[in-house]
Amino acid sequence: MAINQNKAVIMMTTYNGAKYVEEQLNSLENQTFHNWDLYISDDGSSDQTLQILEKYMAQDDRIKKILHHSDHHGAFNNFYNVMRYVKSLPNENYQYFFYCDQDDIWINEKMAIEIERLADEAQPSLCYSDLEFMTAEGKDTKTKMSESTNIDVTGNPYNLFFSYRYIWGTTMAHNRQLWEQVYVDENTEKYNMSHDNYIGKYAAMTGKIKFIDRPLVLYRRTGNNVSGTPGNYGKLGMLKRLFTKLPQIVNQHAAVYWDDLYFIETLSKQNDFSTELQVALNNGGIKSLRFLKKYGIKTSDSVISNASIKTILLFKLYKNTKTFKRNMKFQN
Repeated sequence: MAINQNKAVIMMTTYNGAKYVEEQLNSLENQTFHNWDLYISDDGSSDQTLQILEKYMAQDDRIKKILHHSDHHGAFNNFYNVMRYVKSLPNENYQYFFYCDQDDIWINEKMAIEIERLADEAQPSLCYSDLEFMTAEGKDTKTKMSESTNIDVTGNPYNLFFSYRYIWGTTMAHNRQLWEQVYVDENTEKYNMSHDNYIGKYAAMTGKIKFIDRPLVLYRRTGNNVSGTPGNYGKLGMLKRLFTKLPQIVNQHAAVYWDDLYFIETLSKQNDFSTELQVALNNGGIKSLRFLKKYGIKTSDSVISNASIKTILLFKLYKNTKTFKRNMKFQN
């Protein structure tokens, strides 16, 4: 295949994943696209994860490096660790970039399908797919993420700046043009930002996002997943959640808006949207509601959910949280 003439890199993170990681590694080795290198960052595993990784590395020369953390730094920072390493490679010339969790399973054609969707793009571009849930034991439940929540952000990519519930990193791929836009801070450990949403914002701001409306990943629900799986609450359920978990909801919004402001500071070139977003989040109130209306921001079909976003912004509830008040080099 012509796409095999270009090389891809897979960045994988692990932490005490001995129970599942072999299945994921096997799914990588079974990809119909073969021209890839794999870099792994292990976050201080205390089980047999490292021994399993080293066994596979000895058998497959495409597994280039296992980075070792002596302590546990968290899943998001573990991804930035391997991203930072790939950025530092002196002769790195990958054309396509993938991100891999330790406990999922990629269908055999995942890489080939996504590379084909990106192959003709000259601008920074990202694609991602639906995913299908499986149990901790690996049984396919035949249920998709898209049945729980709307994950197609292509209608309005700017929705990404107001919710995490769109791009799951294990399903995404992007081209080199986008990779060159992405800034990886030396101090990401203190930020605790999701790498997938962060990269997605670069695509929304500087290029193009494509959604593949089919599951390319079997997503294992172990009960310990870092990225939670959303549910269908219904009107009564949404109201109950709003009243019983309001502090948690406000804190989630505060985290999203903090990440937005950090992201804006990493951009090499600002545009009208980033400038206006920065003003809206720094001020809150009526300005933020005008911003939502101008750019058609709507992260859910639920009237209650959208009303909660407006309430949190209008009354600046997010600005009173510890999450939003974290030390930021870009705070005024």
